[in-house]
Amino acid sequence: MTDRRLLSVVQKLLDSAGTEYRYHVIYFSYYFALNGMVTFRNAYFDEIGLTGSQMGLIGALLVAGGLVAQPAWGVLADKTGATRGIMLTGAIVSGISILLFPLAAHTPWEFSLMIVATLFVSSFRAPILPIANSMVLSKGLSYGQIRAAGSLAFGLGSLFIGWVATFFGLSVIFYLYAAGMAFLAVLVKGLEKPRADISPDLKRDAIRLLGNQRFILLLFIAVVIPGAFAGADAFLSVYLRELTGGDSITGVAWLVKTFTEAVVFVWLSRHSFDNRTLLTVGGVVTMAAYLVLGLTQAAPIAVGVMIVSGSGVAFFIYAAVNMAHKYAPVALAATAQTLLSSIGMGVGRASSQLGSGWLVDTVGVQSLYLFLAAAAAIATVVSLRFHVTRLRSAIGRRT
Repeated sequence: MTDRRLLSVVQKLLDSAGTEYRYHVIYFSYYFALNGMVTFRNAYFDEIGLTGSQMGLIGALLVAGGLVAQPAWGVLADKTGATRGIMLTGAIVSGISILLFPLAAHTPWEFSLMIVATLFVSSFRAPILPIANSMVLSKGLSYGQIRAAGSLAFGLGSLFIGWVATFFGLSVIFYLYAAGMAFLAVLVKGLEKPRADISPDLKRDAIRLLGNQRFILLLFIAVVIPGAFAGADAFLSVYLRELTGGDSITGVAWLVKTFTEAVVFVWLSRHSFDNRTLLTVGGVVTMAAYLVLGLTQAAPIAVGVMIVSGSGVAFFIYAAVNMAHKYAPVALAATAQTLLSSIGMGVGRASSQLGSGWLVDTVGVQSLYLFLAAAAAIATVVSLRFHVTRLRSAIGRRT
């Protein structure tokens, strides 16, 4: 009875706050719940004895499972209009499935059960954010402001979970995710049911869009640099544990990184920069950050360089999203973002999880960052192709 009263009070508070603030809380809850899986997942796996390759496989499946499942969820959402029901299903099933991870550690088929859990979590988590994004945009709400709540939650959550884990162990990340999804389900239940079109006709539109050479170049860069982001983020907790012997500064490092991202995003939105320049700067800054992480033995430097790393993420993501929008015809804007997210960043993240896990086993976690720096350097050089086109245009105007 007490639980029902509490839920009733929460619903009334959110209803009185209005739709936009409900979405703020939804994004905050989602990213707060998710961050433990991102920041401390591999530290937990390292603790129970999984190899780097096994960690990499789980990380890759967390991405790949969602990439495979998302189109199916999209078709279902388009045909039925049941966007709220799909979000509820995703939150509830992924929240329950996550509990298989701590259970698996006490069974003889530990890794196999974790693979099953990974596929369930990734497949059912997949529709939550795309549908939420589409619902926010369909209502004409400020996506940037609402998404900022997620960035803030991720940084604060990393600090909070790092502190909680010192008392209850790293397995707490799975229970916090389950609790977060339960709260998210309560929030989603009170939403209206607008139609959210998250599945454009990719087969027809992609053929036209992929004929744009600049967009193809952007997709290649979006495979490499976000892939480097994914590998670096996935093993950051393991790296810091090796450097310090514990997990106490992992939350601080993530807070520094995500706070920097938020600040740079806001700064970029208030100024007018050439996106091609920002893309290249993002690559250079990312390369520099990973090079420092691959060489330093000082924990304060490793934490401090998160400012550089976070800036690189913000520069790159801001530029890539805006460039994809620019290169696509108006009718293909959604398709461009979908392809950037799935074929570009999604493929890069999945591949990086596997490759990074293998590198950790082969050369060690610190040397991994040197390889990631090299990958960022290659993508940065490729990005210069955008500037060649700009220089030719400038020379043509002068002559």
